[in-house]
Amino acid sequence: MATKKARPAILSLPLPQLAAQLGVSLDERGYLPLERARAIVKSSTRFTRDGEPPAEPRGDVLWAALLSLEDGPELAREGARLEWAFPFLRGWNNEDAVIRYGDDALPWLEAMLDAHGPSVASMPMGPFYFVGTHLLAIGPDAARAVLRVERDPEPDPDGLGFVSEWLARHGAPAWKALGSLARAGDTSAKRAISALAKRSPSQVRRQLGAALAKELLDTNGDAVGTAKTALEASSILAVLDAAARTPISDRLPWPTLVARAGHFEVHAMRVIAARAKKGDDWGILVEVVQGDILGSEDDVRWPATIQRYTYGSKVASGGRYLEDVRRLPPSLRDAAPDAARCEALDLRPMRSITGMVSDWPSVLALRALVADAPETLFPPAAGMLGALGLAGAEVLLDVRRFEHVDGTAHGRGPLKRLPSQSASWRSIADVIAARDPARFDPGAPNTDWRLHAQKTQER
Repeated sequence: MATKKARPAILSLPLPQLAAQLGVSLDERGYLPLERARAIVKSSTRFTRDGEPPAEPRGDVLWAALLSLEDGPELAREGARLEWAFPFLRGWNNEDAVIRYGDDALPWLEAMLDAHGPSVASMPMGPFYFVGTHLLAIGPDAARAVLRVERDPEPDPDGLGFVSEWLARHGAPAWKALGSLARAGDTSAKRAISALAKRSPSQVRRQLGAALAKELLDTNGDAVGTAKTALEASSILAVLDAAARTPISDRLPWPTLVARAGHFEVHAMRVIAARAKKGDDWGILVEVVQGDILGSEDDVRWPATIQRYTYGSKVASGGRYLEDVRRLPPSLRDAAPDAARCEALDLRPMRSITGMVSDWPSVLALRALVADAPETLFPPAAGMLGALGLAGAEVLLDVRRFEHVDGTAHGRGPLKRLPSQSASWRSIADVIAARDPARFDPGAPNTDWRLHAQKTQER
């Protein structure tokens, strides 16, 4: 592996300021002078975010020094020697070591996995999260290390969420690296290829290339195994069920009709199901109009929004709260209906799903919009498919009236079921697998908020 040249301009650290604090100037590489960096690293025994100089350098200083070493092997050697006691770097998407050393950062990352376990790379906003962000930044050379990562919780039914993110980022070269490992007999790579092929056989064949795909997918026995030649509804339901039984981490894995906390008042839900016009790539987009505060532009910590959840062959399951969204204009609050309109539209003031509404004018404005102008909230489905990585695909369903389930991780009562136990969700999977919208069965529709607004609030 060749070491990449330094690109300090896009690091997370303010290197010039740190150098000034240390009484030195950046060298011709744009980093701390090599001997000074080595002295800082050699004098350190552990990395902690808030070190106490002079016995222990601050995390920023030690990290700057580690990034200023000569090459990746030196980083791996010194990084493995340190005790990572409170290992928080700057920024939740930190890729500094890959920016600095390129793929030569990989031995350091492998050493971190060896020392701290395969789950450390998958803990968003927790210690060692940066192992995962750095691994995702490295391309084909990282295939073996990426396969080691174990997420907890993991909404992917085969534990391949991290692998799928890596494949989506690096494309065909990463797929071929994974396939090459499988061909060489790596059992984790074989299992990954086989599981991914069940979800979208055509995608796996396309990404691996004809020769490698034939070798891996068309043989029996001790090879990867015989891959299914067509997408099946059971594979789709496996993805949905896995999400619906997964606790919340950095992503919201599955949408619920009845939340256990305020600010998550549900007003409407929409499901779009799509499949690529050629091949087996598929996707489901769930949009949930939720919230109880439209507020102002300089407010709101918990704004009403349209939260999005994605599932499919080209996306990670679930969605990040307030990131994977379509925004609602705060001005909607000004259109809150009066008492007569509330009665005419059956908006039921003071009755809520969560029992913890903070701003009733916002809630009533959203309920009114759902009742008489839903098209303003739900534009044509064809324009929504980019969220699934399926722009230009065939829209098979666009429905708002169906039988939803809240899953086993967060559901209660009759809603505490998996999608495979819902007539409507079983039919949605069948629609996609068969490319036949006529197979949709709404089941016992329950997405009207009125069915769940049982709690009364006093003015």
